[in-house]
Amino acid sequence: MAGVLIASRSGSNNEDAAELKAEMKTVLGLAVLSGVCFAVAITAGQAAVPIFGDVETVWLARIFGLLTIGLIYLWRSPGAPLPLRWLPLLGLMGCLDVAALAALTAAGDFPSPELTTVVSSAFAAVTVLLARLLLKEPIALIQLGGMVLIFGGVAALAGL
Repeated sequence: MAGVLIASRSGSNNEDAAELKAEMKTVLGLAVLSGVCFAVAITAGQAAVPIFGDVETVWLARIFGLLTIGLIYLWRSPGAPLPLRWLPLLGLMGCLDVAALAALTAAGDFPSPELTTVVSSAFAAVTVLLARLLLKEPIALIQLGGMVLIFGGVAALAGL
């Protein structure tokens, strides 16, 4: 957790930094809610795999996910048009999301499925690395230290 906080808070300053400080409680609350919801969803999905199967579990999760996001979209953005030029990128994002969920839930058929969840939690550091490689974003030394903490924490939790 410390590694994620260091890696995310030590990036370059931007014009939104003052606004982010003003809304820090909301941002942190949403981050905690996100983490809890993700943990419960993955744990439930891995528990469902032996009962329903991995493809069926992901399929059911996506149906409920689509209904949920549809309701949120209608509530938050009633009548807002979705630009068609975004569809290919959003489609790719959806495919990657399903692939990630399928990999996580498929681990429910193997011994120690929690290991998959622990290892996948390093995605924050992978995101920073991808930003560096693809977008040429600079990585500050303190961010690199945060990423080392993230990977070290994952290794410790995985028992490596």
